[in-house]
Amino acid sequence: MIETEIKILINRKSDIDMIKEKIMGEKIQFPIFISEYESHFQLNLTSDYEQWELDSVILDCFPNYEFTSNLKKGRKEIRLQLSRYQSELSTDNWGRPIENPINEAKYLIKKSNDKTERFDSNIKVLFESNEQDYFINIVKGINKNSEEKGFLLLNEFKTKNDGVEAEVLKDKLYKTSQEAFHYGYYKMQELVNQDFKKYVENKKKKIRKQQKQPRKIIRDFINSCNDDKREGIFKNLDENIIFEKRKNWEREVHIEGIKEFEEYIKDPNQELCNRDFKIRSSWDFKLSSVTIGIKYYQSSKDQEEGVQNVQRFGRITFTLRNEKIISITEND
Repeated sequence: MIETEIKILINRKSDIDMIKEKIMGEKIQFPIFISEYESHFQLNLTSDYEQWELDSVILDCFPNYEFTSNLKKGRKEIRLQLSRYQSELSTDNWGRPIENPINEAKYLIKKSNDKTERFDSNIKVLFESNEQDYFINIVKGINKNSEEKGFLLLNEFKTKNDGVEAEVLKDKLYKTSQEAFHYGYYKMQELVNQDFKKYVENKKKKIRKQQKQPRKIIRDFINSCNDDKREGIFKNLDENIIFEKRKNWEREVHIEGIKEFEEYIKDPNQELCNRDFKIRSSWDFKLSSVTIGIKYYQSSKDQEEGVQNVQRFGRITFTLRNEKIISITEND
């Protein structure tokens, strides 16, 4: 459950009764704590919902005031402050961390005579380096019962509405286009989060598809080496294969070409076949190269206990081109 901590600071103590009455009219199903200080009252509640309606309820009490999150320059009386906070550790009903926890503060100040600032309905969202376009579509509306005029949000956030018929969200009639834009931004976030989840899933699918064939080629090669099956070893090797074996990053073996590699495999002292390599879970893909972690057992002589099988760890880097292995580098 996502909890939202809501705090209201009432800086004119004479406003408390009016605001308290309005809030009680909302029938909020959570306890509301009221603390009195020397110069102000403070209301606190914790809810499983952001209680956006409180903004309108408070504005109804003060028709000549407006909320702002930016006090800009100059000094103005802050009659009331409303803040919402969600912990960064909050999770949804499935236990997943929420993408954009709310942490905002609004200040109730007298309406300004400044010209209303225009805004662009197009919201650009970055999915990593991919830019996505979303739109907050606002239309004029009217409350048929009260004849009150205002603005409504359209339930369409992926395309810009140019007069095309679309579903209107009837949850609220907003007094200003800026207020509608503000609420539309939060309503849009749920869709954006869903789209981002699909984006990540599709990216993973694409990566798995890209890695499927290289993984198969490398597994086939390792299995063929373990079973000493020559046909499988050479099946996906390039004619100009380069093989290197390094120990502590010092080169011990360097081979170029398929014929020289064949001679190496036939050599009884080679250290590639019949070693029962186990591929560890770490696969590191970088452009055309793939590095895998391996483990195997190696015989070791001990003066007291005789011959022992000691577990060793190493890494093998494969470079592939056109589904052929063009180089192999083993590091012990």
